Amino acid sequence: MLLDDLLTRPEVERIYQHVLKLEGIKHPIDAPEKLRQAGDYILNELASYGVATRTQEFRFDGWDDTFRNIEGWIGNPDEPAAVLINHHDTVSSTFGANDNAAGVAVMLEIARVLANEKDIPCIRFVSATLEEGLPPTAKAAIRASALKNGITDSRGRYTTHRIAQTLQTHNQLTRNAMQTGKSHYDALIAAREKLRDEITPALANHLEVIERAYVGLTTATAIGKVGKIGSSRWVDESVAIGKEIQFAICLDEIGITSKRAHSQTLPEGVTYSMMQTYKVDTAREIGDWAFVIADPAAAQIAQTFLHYCQHSAIDLPHAFFQMPDFQTIAARFPQAFGSDHAPFWRAGIPALFAFDTSTWRSPFCHSLADTIDRLDFVHITKIAKATMATLIDSMRRS
Repeated sequence: MLLDDLLTRPEVERIYQHVLKLEGIKHPIDAPEKLRQAGDYILNELASYGVATRTQEFRFDGWDDTFRNIEGWIGNPDEPAAVLINHHDTVSSTFGANDNAAGVAVMLEIARVLANEKDIPCIRFVSATLEEGLPPTAKAAIRASALKNGITDSRGRYTTHRIAQTLQTHNQLTRNAMQTGKSHYDALIAAREKLRDEITPALANHLEVIERAYVGLTTATAIGKVGKIGSSRWVDESVAIGKEIQFAICLDEIGITSKRAHSQTLPEGVTYSMMQTYKVDTAREIGDWAFVIADPAAAQIAQTFLHYCQHSAIDLPHAFFQMPDFQTIAARFPQAFGSDHAPFWRAGIPALFAFDTSTWRSPFCHSLADTIDRLDFVHITKIAKATMATLIDSMRRS
């Protein structure tokens, strides 16, 4: 098995077709059937390639539906494995082409290419559910409160401009406070206190319902309880049964690029001088590169990924930010816990996360404008190639 030959095999058209089929709202309350259909599609595609598969099911007290993570694997399942992980659910307000049908599509194409190769190390393909936000029980309680207190109407729209503006400010204050190291709960309390003269009694009642969903959670302990729920269940089960994981690569929001000047911003406290870059136009702030972050244990995995990004068959512009230890991430860079790599970091498993910088570049995040026509499929296919090569090469060296 020659890597140079394998790098010619991922097909942009196949990746496009997966996104085309997976695009659409896949939400546990608003579109539960679509969420189930997405899981079925992933499961059936993996099986059609000859990949061994299973589902991991779980429930919530007080909720009728059962939720599923989809897992497939190639190679010897009794050997240590690399994990390629993504999520297939969406928020209620997006078609999710970029977040995260693109990540699922790359996983499926890599699985197809590698499924019938000989001497492949064990690679597990995991598509998690419920990456986005609170459990459905908490989401339903917050929605009921919004309707009861007159915050939204029956269509989920804010009932007044004042409420819309106040909650927009409240959300921004909450995000700002979290970036200073506050827990989500403490940040919510701080935001409400700053706005106390603008908040009506009804809105105060509603905000208290939201706050209760975060009581007792720190930035670190919120992983798996506020987002990353499915992936946390998968990691926790794997650790409990002794499933040995060498490292994980997470792909989420990987498809938005721009050649427009000043299309790229950076997270609070991060500068280009802190990064290792390749073909990144920092002067004009062009947003056409992949952003890669890794915990210290995954530093070598990340360097392998960056090496393949510069391979002549790939040539993917990128920036790499080496994260500090878990506790420092929680205190200084909590936004870095934003996808399904976070449960691996929490469990002490090396993990790399590649994405397009999300809201620091894309105006389409969590909106109905997250559609297939916005995506750069050549860029996505390059990420697929670099990911595939990294999985194989890193496992060979381990």
